[in-house]
Amino acid sequence: MGFTSQAGQAILRSQAVQGTYQSDTGTTGVAIKLRSGGLGTNRDLLIPDPEIGGGRDTVDAYLGAVSWGGDYEFYARVDSLATLLYACLGTKAAPVTATGVTTHTITPLDSGTLPFLSVEENIGGTMETYNYTDAVVNSLHLEAEANGYLQGTANIIAAKQIAGATKTPSPVWDNTPMTVGTNITVTYNSVSLPAKSFSVDINNNFEDDDFRLGSFYIGDLTAKGREVSLGFSIREKDSALWRQATYGTSAAVAPGGVTTKQQLVITCSTYETISGSTPPTAYSLTLTFPQVLFSPYSLDPSGDDIIESDIEARAVRPVPGTSVMTAVVKTGKATVA
Repeated sequence: MGFTSQAGQAILRSQAVQGTYQSDTGTTGVAIKLRSGGLGTNRDLLIPDPEIGGGRDTVDAYLGAVSWGGDYEFYARVDSLATLLYACLGTKAAPVTATGVTTHTITPLDSGTLPFLSVEENIGGTMETYNYTDAVVNSLHLEAEANGYLQGTANIIAAKQIAGATKTPSPVWDNTPMTVGTNITVTYNSVSLPAKSFSVDINNNFEDDDFRLGSFYIGDLTAKGREVSLGFSIREKDSALWRQATYGTSAAVAPGGVTTKQQLVITCSTYETISGSTPPTAYSLTLTFPQVLFSPYSLDPSGDDIIESDIEARAVRPVPGTSVMTAVVKTGKATVA
């Protein structure tokens, strides 16, 4: 008899103390519905080199140090996404609840340690259940096409795993609605960007190989330089954006050296409204990037094709004390798990 992947589950919970599995993960954490993915084992079998005086066959091997990591791929629902955004960025303001809507504001952490997650992961229903301690969100990717769903991929690294854990029988699933491209808008400098698709990547650049003598496990998980990049597929309406990206300003007729940086806002909302909200208010995610610059790109005419471009952008923070981005989640859930 085989095991079906759909019988599994993954539960995420912000962890209060480094090194200690959050005991209420199964009851208070948020169970995220996954399209695919899991945290795989990263471990080598240590095989010795041939020795003078030895035989032609390998005499033995030992197991080396170990870490766990992998990608969770999912349709983005706001409650589980808020937990991932908090783990990825690091700071959450006190939630604000009014007229049946709770607003969670999440911003990047400048210094210190990013939040750890405890993760309960079940494989195949009755096949195996793992508890992961000190898990971090190494990177978070969001994307959507005009005629598709808002989707995400979270790359997670975990320092410790135990097998044979007890599966939570009735976790709190994130059953908030999904979002489609017809309910997603992008503005740049307060002007609608004619985007056919978008992507956002937040990369914390953790290293997963800081092993120490005398231990099987990663000694430290510290985020390095943060990178926040964006991508868009657009149908060109004029050459202003190309000039800005390639020459520096939209009015330039020759290359300059200074880049133009302007605010970019991505707003994603659902058709469904939050139960009990007055007036009826949609579940939503708003990503605001105060300073975004576009990478140079080439216009690519071909035959009778309509000119379209795939462009890349980078969020920057030239002014100390400001945030490179802000995520605002509106939902009916009072807390971020």
